[in-house]
Amino acid sequence: LKKEGSSTITRPQVAPTGRSSGLSISMDPLLTANLQAFVAHRPTAAAQRSVSLPGLRSTANDLGATRRDFERQKLLEQRRKRGSMVFMDRMEVDASKRAALQQVSAMRQDADRRLQLDRMVERMRPAPEKKGPTVTTYGANCLWEGHNRNLNWAPLECY
Repeated sequence: LKKEGSSTITRPQVAPTGRSSGLSISMDPLLTANLQAFVAHRPTAAAQRSVSLPGLRSTANDLGATRRDFERQKLLEQRRKRGSMVFMDRMEVDASKRAALQQVSAMRQDADRRLQLDRMVERMRPAPEKKGPTVTTYGANCLWEGHNRNLNWAPLECY
């Protein structure tokens, strides 16, 4: 899978078969596993509460609800694609998905990698509709993008 101290991601390998593989019509197993882990770790208490109190949030203006709906829709599409496969293709996809989910779960334990994986899911979302001109401001002391961002340093023993 991955070597200690290495930042490369290897994809789970599936043995080639003589028939058409189900992997060709489905999304990448790592993307699917990351999306599943992302949805599982997002708090949904506000969404559950709004069902019991309908006036608590308006569904038309709730950006968080539309984002959750988009992610769940992608997972639903994957389940539907899996349902249209033949038995052996489903077995191959399930095996690669299980290996990818274990790998993604291991990567999500590290805070920096979790942020990278979350950004990967957020980039999959459609761009929000613009309601007017965008005004961009820059800090006077920033030399490049991300210059003012805090860095997570490892303990001094690591250097």
